[in-house]
Amino acid sequence: MPNQTINIGVIGAGRIGKIHAENLATRISGARLAGVADVNLAAAQEVASQFHAPVATADYRQLLAAPDIHAVAICSATDTHAQIIQEAAPQGKHIFCEK
Repeated sequence: MPNQTINIGVIGAGRIGKIHAENLATRISGARLAGVADVNLAAAQEVASQFHAPVATADYRQLLAAPDIHAVAICSATDTHAQIIQEAAPQGKHIFCEK
């Protein structure tokens, strides 16, 4: 996607999710933090607010279903990675998995 912004959702708002959210929002040219999901909605809202992401949700499937989100960074608990990858791929999302 040359000269286009890539909208990326972060799944998991814990320690590593916050790091990836910050990097996407402030350090990666052409990337836009488009949403944050975490089972702890307050954590998702905090990270989304801090880095100006327009979406915060407790259900990561909301990010997977959003046609304007091109990719996801999976930063959730290790035991959730395979399931989320299996759900993200058929949605056509590019996937970065933290582990």
